[in-house]
Amino acid sequence: MTSLNVSPSRPGIRYDRADSFVDFESRTTDTTRDTEFHPSQDGRRGHRVSVNVQAKRRRLHPSQLEDVLGEWIPLREDAEELAGHEEGGEGEEEGMTGDKRKRYDSSDDPMKLWRPMIDFFLDELLRREGLGCKESSVVCASCSTPLVNNATRVRCEDCGDFIQCGACARWNGRFWAAASLASLGCVYQLGHGGFRCPHPAPKEREMVVIHFPRIHCIKLRYCGCDVSDSANNLQQLLRNGWYPATTVDPATCATLPTLRIFRLLNVIGNLTVHDFVKTLERCTDGGGLNSVPDRYKSFGLMSRQFAFLQRLMRAGRGHDDRGVAETREGECAVLCWACPHDNINLPPGWRDVAPEFQYLFIMVVAMDANYRMRNRLRANEKDDPPLGSGWGYLVEESKYHEHLRGYVGEEDVSTCVAFQALLQKDTRVTTGLRCSGIGGVVCARHEVVRPQGLGDLQKGERYANMDYILLSALLGVTAMYLAISYDIACQWRIKFPQRLREMPERLRLDLASITLLFALPVWHAAAHERNCQVQNSLSYTVGVGRTDGEGVERVWSRLNPLGWATREKGKGGRADAIEDEIDYLNFEKNVNLGSTLPRKLVVAIDERDRQIASFRQVDESLEDEVRKEWQEIIDNWQKDRTMKNPYAPAEASGEFSTAAIRVRLAQEELEEASTGAGKLHATSMSAFLVAGLQLETDQLRIRRELKGRPLLVADQSERVAQLRRGFFVKLARFRKVQAVYMPGAGEQLLEDEEKRDSELIAPPAEEVKVYLPSELPRMRREACGEKLRGKEASLRRGVLADCVSKLRRSLLAKRHLVDWREGAVGQRGTTRAASLVQRVEERIEWVAKAYKRSRDALIALVGAGDCEWRELTAEDLRVEEDLEDDVAARRRLGLVGSRTRERRISKAAGKGAKREGKRKHKKMSWIWTSGGGPGENEEELRDAVRVEWSKTKARRDRWMEEVELLREEMRRVLRFLTWRAGWWEERAVLERAVREDVNAGIQAYAARQAGMARQIGRRFKSAWDTSASEAVRAAVQEDREMEGIIETR
Repeated sequence: MTSLNVSPSRPGIRYDRADSFVDFESRTTDTTRDTEFHPSQDGRRGHRVSVNVQAKRRRLHPSQLEDVLGEWIPLREDAEELAGHEEGGEGEEEGMTGDKRKRYDSSDDPMKLWRPMIDFFLDELLRREGLGCKESSVVCASCSTPLVNNATRVRCEDCGDFIQCGACARWNGRFWAAASLASLGCVYQLGHGGFRCPHPAPKEREMVVIHFPRIHCIKLRYCGCDVSDSANNLQQLLRNGWYPATTVDPATCATLPTLRIFRLLNVIGNLTVHDFVKTLERCTDGGGLNSVPDRYKSFGLMSRQFAFLQRLMRAGRGHDDRGVAETREGECAVLCWACPHDNINLPPGWRDVAPEFQYLFIMVVAMDANYRMRNRLRANEKDDPPLGSGWGYLVEESKYHEHLRGYVGEEDVSTCVAFQALLQKDTRVTTGLRCSGIGGVVCARHEVVRPQGLGDLQKGERYANMDYILLSALLGVTAMYLAISYDIACQWRIKFPQRLREMPERLRLDLASITLLFALPVWHAAAHERNCQVQNSLSYTVGVGRTDGEGVERVWSRLNPLGWATREKGKGGRADAIEDEIDYLNFEKNVNLGSTLPRKLVVAIDERDRQIASFRQVDESLEDEVRKEWQEIIDNWQKDRTMKNPYAPAEASGEFSTAAIRVRLAQEELEEASTGAGKLHATSMSAFLVAGLQLETDQLRIRRELKGRPLLVADQSERVAQLRRGFFVKLARFRKVQAVYMPGAGEQLLEDEEKRDSELIAPPAEEVKVYLPSELPRMRREACGEKLRGKEASLRRGVLADCVSKLRRSLLAKRHLVDWREGAVGQRGTTRAASLVQRVEERIEWVAKAYKRSRDALIALVGAGDCEWRELTAEDLRVEEDLEDDVAARRRLGLVGSRTRERRISKAAGKGAKREGKRKHKKMSWIWTSGGGPGENEEELRDAVRVEWSKTKARRDRWMEEVELLREEMRRVLRFLTWRAGWWEERAVLERAVREDVNAGIQAYAARQAGMARQIGRRFKSAWDTSASEAVRAAVQEDREMEGIIETR
C-alpha cells in the first residue's frame, strides 16, 4: 500500500487536501478506449472503430454508494457541544485384573450415546419456544377451558410449562419443617404439569431434580394418554422444562432456568460446576442432617451439553435444512458487528471508492499468545473430544494436529526484543502438559475473537502454530487491506510469504488481491529497538486510525480466570468451556458497541481538532519546496519501507552509540561461545543488562505519564495502569535471570523487604529498585564480577551518547521554534508557538534526567576519575546562549523551512545583536563540541525539524482517520443488524419435514431473534442520531438496558 493519508471532509472542519492523500489501489469498474476513423475509398464517408478498450478506475465518494446510510453521519459535529431415546448399547470389557465385568455405555461414555441425538435435543428445545402443541388444542391446565382465538395464554418460566412448588414445608406442631414432595406422598405427573392423567404409566419412578436453589428428590409418573402425543420419556421431561442427565432411563434432571442461570454465573463470574453444586447442597440441607444426592458429575455433563445446544440455537443450526452434522467451520461463532463483512455490512460497490477512502474498509486484527491457559495431562483421562470441534472459536482439532506433524525447528535471528516471545518459542517447559497455552486472533479495534481464532500451543509460540491460527481466523475475509498487529511482528513477518506457501491450500492467502500491513502493538513496542519501533509503529501505518493493537491483551484479561478452572479439565470439557466463555464475551462486546463507539468518537473528534491545530502551527513555518521534499520522503517510505524513514532521526554516530556498543558486545559473546566457554543462562549477559536498562526507561516513562497533561483523566489512568502492569511482567522475567548473574541482588532485595514497613503497600512500578550492578552497595557490586560491571559501563556510555544526541536534536528543534515564536504576530500565534516550545522543553527535561541517571551509574562503576562524560548543567541546556554565539548561524538555522524568513530572521538577528552587545561572550557548551559544533549541525537541525513535522502530521492523519473509521463502523453495525434480522426471518421456514409443534418453535425463535436484532438497531440509531455530548450522557442508561438483552439471549 502506498499512502499518506487524507481523511474525508465533513461539514464543520476544514482539511488541507494538498499535502495528504491515500494511494490505496482502486478497482476497475469503467472503461476507456481509443477511436480510429476509417474513410471510404471515395472519401465521402467514414466510420469509427473503438480500439484499445481498457478498464477505467472509478473514483467514488462513500456517500455515492448505493447505501441508505451512506449520507448519514453519526454524532454530527455541527450538533455536538464538545470541542435420546431410551436405547443404549451394553457390552463387556476385560478389567485390569484379567476378569471380565459388565460395562455400560450409559455410565462409561454417556456423551457417546448423546452425540447422535443432537438434532433430537435441539428440536425439543426449539419446540418449547412455541405453544408446544397444535393451535386448536390449547387448554388451561387448571380448568381445562379451551384457549382459542384471542384468549390470553400465560406460561411460567420458573419451573417449567406448569408451575408447581418443588419443595414444601410442614408444620410439626412447633415450627415449620422442610419436607420433600416424595415424603408427603406426592407424585409428580408428567405431561399434565403435575395434574392427574387419565392413563398414567403404572410405575412410579424416583427422580432427582436440580432446580435452583435446591436439589429435590421426587417421585413421578410418565404420561400414557394421548395428551403427550406418544412422546417418549425423554420428550416428556424436556417438554416439562427438565433436562435429563442421560439418554437411557434418566434418574437426574436439571430445570432449564437453573442451567441458564449457571451459564451466566459461569461465563460472567467464573463460577465452577463444583462450587455451584456445593451451593445447592448447602441450600438444600445447610445443617447436614440428611443425605443430599451427589450430582456433581451429572450436572457438569448437563451444563456442558446445554451450553453447546444454546450456541447451536443462536447460530441458527436448528433452522438449517442441512442439519447440525453439516455445520461448517466457524459457523457457530459470533461475528463482530462493526468489522467489514462483504455482502453483509458493506455497501454495494465498496471496492470502487476513490483511493483516499479505501482505508474505511480495512481489516485490522491482533494476534498474541496466552501462557496462562495451559492444560495438564491426566493419567486416568478418557477420550472426550470437544463438541463441534472447529465450529466456533477453536480451530478444528484433527486438521490442526495434522499440520503440526510436519513441523520442523525454526531458526530466527533476533537482536530486537529483550523480553521476547522468541526466546521461549521452542524452549518452554512442557513436561506433563497437553498444551502450554493458547494463541489467539481478535479484531484489533473491537476486541471480538475471530471465528477459528484460537488454538492450543504445544510448545511455546511457534510460527507453525501462530500461522495456522491466523490463517484459519482469516477464512472468509475479503478485505483489500489487512493490518496485522503482533508483538513480534518485526521478526515474524520476515519469512511469512515463504511459510504461507507451505500451509494447507485452503488457508493460503491470495497476496495478489490483498495487501498485508504488519505492525507492533503500541505498548509492546516499547520493548523493541528504537529503529524497530519507528519502522513498525501503528502510529505510522496508514488507514488504522489510532488502533493500539492491544485488544487481544484485554481479551486475555477476561479469559485468564478461566485458565485456573480448566487447567485440570479433560480435552473436550476445557475446549467447550473456552468456547462458551468467548461466545458470551463476543456478544457482550457487540451489544456494548452502542455506548463504546460514541464515547470513542467524542474523544477522537476532540483530539483530531487539537492535532489539526498543532500540525498547522508546525506546518505554516515551512516553505512549499521544503514541504514537498519532506512529503516525498514520506511517500517513498510508505511505498517501500526500506527507504529513508521519515519518522526516525539520524542514528548517533561514533563508537560510543548504544547500537555500536551492543554490536561489539554481541561479537565478543560470539567469540567466547566459539572458544567453548559455557553460558550461565540462555539469555546472554549483555541481553540481561539491556533488559535492565529498558526497565529503567519504563520507569522514567511512567513518571513522565504521571506528570504530563493527560487527554482525559480516564485515558491517562488506564495508560499508566497498563505501563505498570507491563513493567512488573518484565521485572518478573528479569529477576529470574538476575538470580543467575547477580546473586547479591537477591540478598539486597531481601534486606530491603525487611526494612520496609509491612503495613505499607508495596511501592509502585516507578519506585521499584531494578538493581543493576551500579545500584548495589560497593561490596555486593564487586561480587558481581569485573566482566558484568564492565559490560554495564559500556552500555551506560552508549546511553549517555544517545542522550547527548537526543539533547542536540531537541535543542535544535527548540531553537527553530524560538526563532519562529520571535516573529509570531498576535496573541493567538504567540500562544501556539509557546505551547510548542513548552512541549519540546518537557522532552529536554526528561532526556536530561535519563543522562544524569546513567552518568551516576557510570561513576558508581568506574569512579569519578575514569568517567569521561561531563556533568550536565542548566547552562548546557539554554538555547539563548547558543543563539547569541553566532548571529550568522542563527540566520542559517532560521532559513530552514521558514516561509516568511526575511521578516523573522531580521527580527531575530536584531534582537540577538543587541543581546550580544550587552553580554560577554560565553563559551559554547560541551554537548555541541562532542562530535561537532553548531556550524556542522545544520543538517542535524534540518533532520530534527523534519522528524517533528512528519510525526505531527502522522498524528493528525491518524486522528482524522479515527473519526471517519468510527463513523463508518457505526454504519456497519446498523447494516449488520438489519442483515441479521433478515437472515433470521429467512430461516423461519424450513424445507425439511419437521413436526408441527417443532416447526412452531422454530418460527417463534427465529421471529424473536429477528425482533431483537431490529430492536438493538433502532436503539443504536436513535442514540447515535444525537449530538456527541448527549450520546455520552445516554451511554450509562444504555448499558443498564442492554443487560436484559444479554440475559435473555
